[in-house]
Amino acid sequence: MSKAQDTKNEALRITETVPEEVWYWAAIGSILLSAGLKISGRDNAAIFVGQWPPTFLLFGLFGRLLRPSK
Repeated sequence: MSKAQDTKNEALRITETVPEEVWYWAAIGSILLSAGLKISGRDNAAIFVGQWPPTFLLFGLFGRLLRPSK
């Protein structure tokens, strides 16, 4: 098996073990953290953290697509 396939399988295994609600709460938390950073004047950090929610939501969606019966 190739290294790329091993990496893919490991990513799938990790994603499947995390409940999808965790991904949604992570997205909400990162939005709140980004807002807090923006309010405190840390604009660059706020932009960086503000880019995380779509990734978390995609992981949640990915988990749902992998396990549609759950």
